[in-house]
Amino acid sequence: MIRLWNKLSLIQRYTILSAVITVALAFVFSEAMLRWIERLAIEDEAKVGAEQVLRAIAPQLKSNDFGRTLSPQQRAFLDTVFRAQGGLSRAVRVRLWRADGRLLYSNVSESVQTTGVSLSAQNGYAVFAERQGRVDQAAAGLVRFFVPLTIEGEGKPIAVFEIFYDLAHRLDDIRWRVRTTVPLGFFFLYAALFALVDRGSQQLEKQKADLKAASIGTFLSLASAIDAKDTYTGDRGRLHDLGKIGLPDAIIQKAGPLNPDELVVMRNHAERGFQILLKAPLSDRVKLAVRHSHERWDGNGYPQGLSGENIPLMSRIVAVVDAFEAMTSDRPYRKGMPVQVALERLERDAGSHFDPRITKIFVQLVRKDVTLSILGTRAVASS
Repeated sequence: MIRLWNKLSLIQRYTILSAVITVALAFVFSEAMLRWIERLAIEDEAKVGAEQVLRAIAPQLKSNDFGRTLSPQQRAFLDTVFRAQGGLSRAVRVRLWRADGRLLYSNVSESVQTTGVSLSAQNGYAVFAERQGRVDQAAAGLVRFFVPLTIEGEGKPIAVFEIFYDLAHRLDDIRWRVRTTVPLGFFFLYAALFALVDRGSQQLEKQKADLKAASIGTFLSLASAIDAKDTYTGDRGRLHDLGKIGLPDAIIQKAGPLNPDELVVMRNHAERGFQILLKAPLSDRVKLAVRHSHERWDGNGYPQGLSGENIPLMSRIVAVVDAFEAMTSDRPYRKGMPVQVALERLERDAGSHFDPRITKIFVQLVRKDVTLSILGTRAVASS
Protein backbone atom coordinates (compact mmCIF):
# COMPACT_ATOMS: atom_id res chain seq x y z
CA MET A 1 0.00 0.00 0.00
CA ILE A 2 2.84 2.41 0.88
CA ARG A 3 4.63 1.62 -2.39
CA LEU A 4 1.45 2.28 -4.36
CA TRP A 5 0.94 5.57 -2.51
CA ASN A 6 4.51 6.67 -3.26
CA LYS A 7 3.95 6.03 -6.97
CA LEU A 8 1.01 8.44 -7.09
CA SER A 9 1.51 11.99 -8.32
CA LEU A 10 0.89 15.00 -6.10
CA ILE A 11 -2.47 15.74 -7.74
CA GLN A 12 -3.53 12.07 -7.37
CA ARG A 13 -2.66 12.11 -3.66
CA TYR A 14 -4.55 15.38 -3.22
CA THR A 15 -7.58 13.95 -5.03
CA ILE A 16 -7.74 10.87 -2.80
CA LEU A 17 -7.06 12.66 0.49
CA SER A 18 -9.39 15.58 -0.24
CA ALA A 19 -12.17 13.21 -1.33
CA VAL A 20 -11.87 11.18 1.88
CA ILE A 21 -11.77 14.34 4.01
CA THR A 22 -14.74 15.82 2.15
CA VAL A 23 -16.84 12.69 2.64
CA ALA A 24 -15.93 12.57 6.34
CA LEU A 25 -16.70 16.28 6.83
CA ALA A 26 -19.99 15.96 4.93
CA PHE A 27 -21.04 13.06 7.16
CA VAL A 28 -20.01 14.73 10.42
CA PHE A 29 -21.44 18.13 9.48
CA SER A 30 -24.74 16.69 8.20
CA GLU A 31 -25.20 14.62 11.38
CA ALA A 32 -24.39 17.62 13.59
CA MET A 33 -26.73 19.86 11.61
CA LEU A 34 -29.39 17.15 11.70
CA ARG A 35 -29.26 16.96 15.50
CA TRP A 36 -29.49 20.76 15.73
CA ILE A 37 -32.45 21.02 13.31
CA GLU A 38 -34.25 18.10 14.99
CA ARG A 39 -33.88 19.81 18.36
CA LEU A 40 -35.25 23.06 16.93
CA ALA A 41 -38.16 21.21 15.32
CA ILE A 42 -39.01 19.42 18.57
CA GLU A 43 -38.78 22.63 20.57
CA ASP A 44 -41.00 24.37 18.03
CA GLU A 45 -43.59 21.56 18.15
CA ALA A 46 -43.51 21.58 21.95
CA LYS A 47 -44.10 25.32 22.05
CA VAL A 48 -46.94 25.19 19.55
CA GLY A 49 -48.47 22.16 21.26
CA ALA A 50 -48.32 23.80 24.70
CA GLU A 51 -50.02 26.92 23.38
CA GLN A 52 -52.75 24.84 21.74
CA VAL A 53 -53.35 22.83 24.92
CA LEU A 54 -53.61 25.90 27.12
CA ARG A 55 -55.84 27.72 24.66
CA ALA A 56 -58.13 24.67 24.30
CA ILE A 57 -58.64 23.93 28.01
CA ALA A 58 -58.80 27.48 29.36
CA PRO A 59 -62.54 28.01 28.81
CA GLN A 60 -63.57 24.71 30.46
CA LEU A 61 -61.10 23.93 33.27
CA LYS A 62 -60.32 26.19 36.23
CA SER A 63 -57.42 25.99 38.66
CA ASN A 64 -59.42 24.22 41.38
CA ASP A 65 -60.44 21.47 38.92
CA PHE A 66 -56.89 20.09 38.99
CA GLY A 67 -56.96 19.35 42.70
CA ARG A 68 -59.73 16.74 42.55
CA THR A 69 -61.05 13.98 40.31
CA LEU A 70 -62.34 15.15 36.95
CA SER A 71 -66.02 14.79 36.22
CA PRO A 72 -67.23 12.64 33.32
CA GLN A 73 -68.09 15.80 31.41
CA GLN A 74 -64.55 17.19 31.88
CA ARG A 75 -63.02 13.88 30.74
CA ALA A 76 -65.25 13.86 27.70
CA PHE A 77 -64.15 17.42 26.94
CA LEU A 78 -60.47 16.46 27.09
CA ASP A 79 -61.12 13.42 24.90
CA THR A 80 -62.72 15.72 22.37
CA VAL A 81 -59.78 18.16 22.49
CA PHE A 82 -57.09 15.56 21.86
CA ARG A 83 -59.00 13.57 19.26
CA ALA A 84 -60.12 16.55 17.21
CA GLN A 85 -58.71 17.09 13.74
CA GLY A 86 -56.02 19.74 13.77
CA GLY A 87 -52.74 20.38 15.53
CA LEU A 88 -53.52 18.31 18.63
CA SER A 89 -54.64 15.33 16.57
CA ARG A 90 -50.95 14.28 16.41
CA ALA A 91 -51.04 13.76 20.17
CA VAL A 92 -50.84 9.97 20.40
CA ARG A 93 -50.82 9.79 24.16
CA VAL A 94 -51.88 12.41 26.71
CA ARG A 95 -51.63 12.33 30.50
CA LEU A 96 -52.64 14.93 33.05
CA TRP A 97 -50.86 14.71 36.44
CA ARG A 98 -51.98 16.43 39.63
CA ALA A 99 -49.59 18.34 41.87
CA ASP A 100 -49.40 15.38 44.27
CA GLY A 101 -48.17 13.10 41.45
CA ARG A 102 -51.43 11.22 40.87
CA LEU A 103 -52.79 10.58 37.38
CA LEU A 104 -55.81 12.83 36.78
CA TYR A 105 -56.51 11.99 33.11
CA SER A 106 -55.24 9.80 30.27
CA ASN A 107 -56.61 9.33 26.77
CA VAL A 108 -55.67 5.61 26.93
CA SER A 109 -56.07 2.95 29.61
CA GLU A 110 -53.30 3.30 32.20
CA SER A 111 -52.03 0.84 34.82
CA VAL A 112 -49.89 3.50 36.50
CA GLN A 113 -51.90 5.85 38.73
CA THR A 114 -49.13 7.79 40.48
CA THR A 115 -45.53 8.86 39.88
CA GLY A 116 -44.58 9.06 43.52
CA VAL A 117 -43.21 12.58 42.91
CA SER A 118 -44.89 15.66 44.29
CA LEU A 119 -44.80 18.67 41.95
CA SER A 120 -45.11 21.00 44.94
CA ALA A 121 -41.85 19.74 46.48
CA GLN A 122 -38.47 21.49 46.00
CA ASN A 123 -37.46 21.00 42.32
CA GLY A 124 -40.52 18.73 42.07
CA TYR A 125 -41.24 19.52 38.39
CA ALA A 126 -37.60 18.82 37.32
CA VAL A 127 -37.53 15.55 39.29
CA PHE A 128 -40.88 14.55 37.83
CA ALA A 129 -39.78 15.18 34.21
CA GLU A 130 -36.50 13.32 34.72
CA ARG A 131 -38.27 10.36 36.34
CA GLN A 132 -40.86 10.08 33.56
CA GLY A 133 -38.20 10.15 30.86
CA ARG A 134 -36.32 7.33 32.63
CA VAL A 135 -39.17 4.92 33.44
CA ASP A 136 -41.28 5.42 30.32
CA GLN A 137 -39.26 5.66 27.09
CA ALA A 138 -40.95 7.29 24.11
CA ALA A 139 -41.43 5.01 21.09
CA ALA A 140 -39.57 5.67 17.83
CA GLY A 141 -40.96 8.69 16.01
CA LEU A 142 -42.70 10.01 19.12
CA VAL A 143 -41.59 13.13 20.98
CA ARG A 144 -42.50 13.72 24.65
CA PHE A 145 -42.98 17.19 26.04
CA PHE A 146 -44.53 18.57 29.21
CA VAL A 147 -46.98 21.45 29.62
CA PRO A 148 -46.94 22.72 33.22
CA LEU A 149 -50.10 24.52 34.42
CA THR A 150 -49.44 27.33 36.86
CA ILE A 151 -51.43 30.01 38.64
CA GLU A 152 -50.27 33.52 37.90
CA GLY A 153 -47.96 34.72 40.64
CA GLU A 154 -47.04 31.22 41.81
CA GLY A 155 -43.91 29.39 40.62
CA LYS A 156 -44.90 25.78 41.26
CA PRO A 157 -47.26 24.05 38.81
CA ILE A 158 -50.66 22.83 39.98
CA ALA A 159 -50.74 20.15 37.27
CA VAL A 160 -48.71 18.93 34.26
CA PHE A 161 -49.75 17.63 30.87
CA GLU A 162 -47.46 14.88 29.53
CA ILE A 163 -47.97 14.65 25.75
CA PHE A 164 -46.46 12.22 23.24
CA TYR A 165 -46.47 13.79 19.77
CA ASP A 166 -46.13 11.85 16.50
CA LEU A 167 -43.33 13.66 14.61
CA ALA A 168 -42.08 10.65 12.61
CA HIS A 169 -43.13 12.05 9.24
CA ARG A 170 -41.70 15.50 9.89
CA LEU A 171 -38.43 14.14 11.34
CA ASP A 172 -38.02 11.72 8.42
CA ASP A 173 -38.49 14.62 6.01
CA ILE A 174 -35.91 16.68 7.90
CA ARG A 175 -33.41 13.80 7.89
CA TRP A 176 -33.85 13.23 4.16
CA ARG A 177 -33.40 16.90 3.33
CA VAL A 178 -30.34 17.40 5.53
CA ARG A 179 -28.63 14.16 4.47
CA THR A 180 -29.20 15.08 0.83
CA THR A 181 -28.52 18.81 0.67
CA VAL A 182 -25.45 18.92 2.94
CA PRO A 183 -23.46 16.20 1.07
CA LEU A 184 -24.49 17.81 -2.24
CA GLY A 185 -23.25 21.15 -0.97
CA PHE A 186 -19.93 19.60 0.02
CA PHE A 187 -19.73 17.82 -3.35
CA PHE A 188 -20.15 21.05 -5.33
CA LEU A 189 -17.68 22.82 -3.04
CA TYR A 190 -15.19 19.98 -3.53
CA ALA A 191 -15.72 20.04 -7.29
CA ALA A 192 -15.04 23.78 -7.41
CA LEU A 193 -11.90 23.47 -5.27
CA PHE A 194 -10.71 20.48 -7.30
CA ALA A 195 -11.15 22.44 -10.54
CA LEU A 196 -9.04 25.28 -9.14
CA VAL A 197 -6.34 22.91 -7.84
CA ASP A 198 -6.34 20.92 -11.07
CA ARG A 199 -5.88 24.09 -13.12
CA GLY A 200 -3.09 25.25 -10.83
CA SER A 201 -1.51 21.79 -10.99
CA GLN A 202 -1.53 21.84 -14.79
CA GLN A 203 0.15 25.22 -14.79
CA LEU A 204 2.71 23.96 -12.28
CA GLU A 205 3.37 20.84 -14.35
CA LYS A 206 3.86 23.01 -17.43
CA GLN A 207 6.31 25.21 -15.54
CA LYS A 208 8.16 22.13 -14.32
CA ALA A 209 8.28 20.75 -17.87
CA ASP A 210 9.58 24.09 -19.17
CA LEU A 211 12.18 24.20 -16.40
CA LYS A 212 13.21 20.62 -17.13
CA ALA A 213 13.51 21.35 -20.86
CA ALA A 214 15.55 24.47 -20.12
CA SER A 215 17.82 22.54 -17.76
CA ILE A 216 18.33 19.74 -20.26
CA GLY A 217 19.03 22.30 -22.96
CA THR A 218 21.65 23.91 -20.71
CA PHE A 219 23.35 20.59 -20.01
CA LEU A 220 23.27 19.62 -23.69
CA SER A 221 24.78 22.99 -24.59
CA LEU A 222 27.59 22.33 -22.12
CA ALA A 223 28.05 18.86 -23.57
CA SER A 224 28.17 20.33 -27.09
CA ALA A 225 30.76 22.86 -25.95
CA ILE A 226 32.87 19.99 -24.67
CA ASP A 227 32.38 17.96 -27.83
CA ALA A 228 33.44 20.89 -29.98
CA LYS A 229 36.99 20.44 -28.66
CA ASP A 230 36.89 16.70 -27.86
CA THR A 231 38.68 14.65 -30.51
CA TYR A 232 37.11 11.49 -29.07
CA THR A 233 33.48 12.52 -29.24
CA GLY A 234 33.37 14.86 -32.23
CA ASP A 235 30.27 17.05 -32.26
CA ARG A 236 27.56 14.74 -31.00
CA GLY A 237 26.58 16.58 -27.80
CA ARG A 238 26.38 13.53 -25.53
CA LEU A 239 24.86 14.13 -22.10
CA HIS A 240 26.73 11.27 -20.46
CA ASP A 241 30.05 13.00 -21.29
CA LEU A 242 29.01 16.16 -19.42
CA GLY A 243 31.61 15.47 -16.72
CA LYS A 244 34.40 16.20 -19.20
CA ILE A 245 33.73 19.90 -18.65
CA GLY A 246 36.38 19.94 -15.92
CA LEU A 247 39.05 17.97 -17.79
CA PRO A 248 42.22 19.62 -19.12
CA ASP A 249 42.19 20.51 -22.82
CA ALA A 250 45.38 18.54 -23.26
CA ILE A 251 43.50 15.34 -22.47
CA ILE A 252 40.26 16.19 -24.25
CA GLN A 253 41.99 17.32 -27.45
CA LYS A 254 44.71 14.70 -27.54
CA ALA A 255 44.88 13.07 -30.99
CA GLY A 256 45.68 9.53 -30.01
CA PRO A 257 45.47 7.01 -27.17
CA LEU A 258 45.73 8.32 -23.60
CA ASN A 259 48.50 7.15 -21.29
CA PRO A 260 47.65 5.44 -17.95
CA ASP A 261 47.75 8.69 -15.94
CA GLU A 262 45.57 10.47 -18.45
CA LEU A 263 43.11 7.56 -18.39
CA VAL A 264 42.72 7.94 -14.63
CA VAL A 265 41.83 11.61 -15.06
CA MET A 266 39.52 10.86 -18.00
CA ARG A 267 37.62 8.18 -16.11
CA ASN A 268 36.69 10.66 -13.39
CA HIS A 269 34.34 12.37 -15.83
CA ALA A 270 31.57 9.79 -15.31
CA GLU A 271 31.31 10.50 -11.57
CA ARG A 272 31.74 14.23 -12.17
CA GLY A 273 28.88 14.25 -14.71
CA PHE A 274 26.66 12.43 -12.19
CA GLN A 275 27.43 15.04 -9.54
CA ILE A 276 26.62 17.88 -11.96
CA LEU A 277 23.21 16.33 -12.75
CA LEU A 278 22.46 15.35 -9.16
CA LYS A 279 20.13 18.30 -8.52
CA ALA A 280 18.87 18.56 -12.09
CA PRO A 281 15.13 17.96 -12.75
CA LEU A 282 15.87 14.58 -14.35
CA SER A 283 14.87 11.09 -13.31
CA ASP A 284 17.31 9.00 -11.27
CA ARG A 285 17.54 6.56 -14.20
CA VAL A 286 19.03 9.27 -16.41
CA LYS A 287 21.49 10.34 -13.71
CA LEU A 288 22.59 6.74 -13.06
CA ALA A 289 22.92 6.17 -16.83
CA VAL A 290 25.41 9.04 -16.93
CA ARG A 291 27.31 7.65 -13.95
CA HIS A 292 27.57 4.04 -15.17
CA SER A 293 27.65 4.37 -18.97
CA HIS A 294 31.30 3.21 -18.97
CA GLU A 295 30.76 0.07 -16.88
CA ARG A 296 31.49 -3.28 -18.56
CA TRP A 297 29.41 -6.46 -18.51
CA ASP A 298 32.42 -8.39 -17.12
CA GLY A 299 33.00 -5.86 -14.32
CA ASN A 300 36.18 -4.27 -15.74
CA GLY A 301 34.60 -0.88 -16.39
CA TYR A 302 34.43 2.31 -14.32
CA PRO A 303 33.70 4.14 -12.03
CA GLN A 304 32.48 1.35 -9.70
CA GLY A 305 33.33 -1.83 -11.58
CA LEU A 306 29.71 -3.05 -11.70
CA SER A 307 28.99 -6.18 -13.70
CA GLY A 308 26.05 -7.94 -15.38
CA GLU A 309 22.54 -7.02 -14.29
CA ASN A 310 23.96 -4.81 -11.52
CA ILE A 311 24.64 -2.19 -14.18
CA PRO A 312 21.56 0.03 -14.68
CA LEU A 313 19.63 -0.93 -17.81
CA MET A 314 19.85 2.52 -19.38
CA SER A 315 23.62 2.53 -18.84
CA ARG A 316 23.93 -0.80 -20.66
CA ILE A 317 21.93 0.58 -23.58
CA VAL A 318 24.01 3.77 -23.71
CA ALA A 319 27.24 1.71 -23.68
CA VAL A 320 26.23 -0.26 -26.81
CA VAL A 321 24.91 2.76 -28.73
CA ASP A 322 27.86 4.94 -27.73
CA ALA A 323 30.42 2.31 -28.80
CA PHE A 324 28.69 1.81 -32.17
CA GLU A 325 28.59 5.54 -32.82
CA ALA A 326 32.21 5.97 -31.80
CA MET A 327 33.34 3.20 -34.15
CA THR A 328 31.36 4.45 -37.16
CA SER A 329 32.24 8.16 -36.72
CA ASP A 330 35.28 9.86 -38.28
CA ARG A 331 38.12 11.02 -36.04
CA PRO A 332 40.89 13.50 -36.83
CA TYR A 333 43.34 10.57 -36.74
CA ARG A 334 41.17 7.90 -38.50
CA LYS A 335 38.13 7.29 -40.64
CA GLY A 336 34.99 5.71 -39.23
CA MET A 337 34.49 1.96 -39.58
CA PRO A 338 31.93 0.49 -41.96
CA VAL A 339 28.65 -0.35 -40.25
CA GLN A 340 29.02 -4.10 -40.76
CA VAL A 341 32.50 -4.10 -39.22
CA ALA A 342 31.28 -2.13 -36.19
CA LEU A 343 28.40 -4.56 -35.75
CA GLU A 344 30.76 -7.52 -35.88
CA ARG A 345 32.91 -5.95 -33.15
CA LEU A 346 29.86 -5.40 -30.98
CA GLU A 347 28.95 -9.06 -31.39
CA ARG A 348 32.53 -10.03 -30.58
CA ASP A 349 32.54 -8.04 -27.34
CA ALA A 350 29.03 -9.09 -26.28
CA GLY A 351 29.29 -10.89 -22.94
CA SER A 352 32.56 -9.19 -22.02
CA HIS A 353 32.16 -5.49 -22.67
CA PHE A 354 28.44 -5.29 -23.50
CA ASP A 355 25.16 -6.82 -22.35
CA PRO A 356 24.71 -9.72 -24.82
CA ARG A 357 20.92 -9.41 -24.98
CA ILE A 358 20.93 -5.66 -25.65
CA THR A 359 23.76 -6.11 -28.18
CA LYS A 360 21.81 -8.76 -30.08
CA ILE A 361 18.67 -6.61 -30.28
CA PHE A 362 20.65 -3.52 -31.32
CA VAL A 363 22.58 -5.39 -34.03
CA GLN A 364 19.37 -6.88 -35.44
CA LEU A 365 17.70 -3.47 -35.58
CA VAL A 366 20.68 -1.79 -37.28
CA ARG A 367 21.07 -4.59 -39.85
CA LYS A 368 17.35 -4.45 -40.60
CA ASP A 369 17.57 -0.69 -41.06
CA VAL A 370 20.64 -1.02 -43.32
CA THR A 371 18.92 -3.69 -45.43
CA LEU A 372 15.85 -1.53 -45.88
CA SER A 373 18.05 1.44 -46.84
CA ILE A 374 19.85 -0.67 -49.49
CA LEU A 375 16.57 -1.99 -50.91
CA GLY A 376 15.21 1.53 -51.05
CA THR A 377 18.30 2.80 -52.89
CA ARG A 378 18.06 -0.02 -55.46
CA ALA A 379 14.38 0.64 -56.02
CA VAL A 380 15.10 4.33 -56.70
CA ALA A 381 17.99 3.42 -59.06
CA SER A 382 15.90 0.90 -61.03
CA SER A 383 13.10 3.40 -61.49
